[in-house]
Amino acid sequence: MTNKISAKAKILNYLSKTEGYNTLSVAQARARFGIQNVSARVEELRKEGHVIYTNTKSRGDGSKVAVYRMGKPTKSMVRTAIGAGYSFGA
Repeated sequence: MTNKISAKAKILNYLSKTEGYNTLSVAQARARFGIQNVSARVEELRKEGHVIYTNTKSRGDGSKVAVYRMGKPTKSMVRTAIGAGYSFGA
């Protein structure tokens, strides 16, 4: 029996690594993990409560690429979530 890791778990494991500053682009997720619909998996992780930011970086040829990274919510984000009916904690 094989232990298959879901696409969401692969993204979360990669972004959660403690060493370094880990970012993941759509192209990297496709090449490393074979994930096709990266933005949908990231959105699912966000809905589960993970704070994942999208940053835009410029490439050498002038094109732009979106990269994902884990972060901590700001106080403003927490206030907005609570105002929208989300609860935190046990």
